[in-house]
Amino acid sequence: MVAHVIGVDPGPVPGVVSLTVVAGRLHEVNVAQCSAELLTDVLQALLERHEVRTLVQVEAFVVGRTSMRSGAAGAVTRDLVGQTAQTVTDFRRSRDHVVHYAQRSASQVKPWANDARLLAAGLASRTTGMRHARDAARHALWSAVHDAGLPDPLSKEWKR
Repeated sequence: MVAHVIGVDPGPVPGVVSLTVVAGRLHEVNVAQCSAELLTDVLQALLERHEVRTLVQVEAFVVGRTSMRSGAAGAVTRDLVGQTAQTVTDFRRSRDHVVHYAQRSASQVKPWANDARLLAAGLASRTTGMRHARDAARHALWSAVHDAGLPDPLSKEWKR
């Protein structure tokens, strides 16, 4: 089975990580940080790149005390979450292509997709110096393991 997993950290400087999982193994990794204005184009290009089952996981914008003080950055983040959902919906309608979309909060993903798992999966070195891409990698790894059949990088199965 082949799956293409895209993790997105939305915001003024979005991070995007795409993973290709083939037969339960990490086959390809692509990492990017871009401007908010380019995120939709980058996501569209990644969706068009693969004719396999695709999973897109975006960090959810959670309204809370911190987000209330985020001002313009919070508005950009919230808008990008909506734009990514719309891009996936439009892509799904325009092609006979299976694309699953999920929003998961940082508090759900980050405790599991910690630095040790990113390091074991080989994603830490690919995101060095790119904080937002690293957060996108957390979402991509979470989805690849929980939704696409990739073994947990800290498991014995990963090492086989």
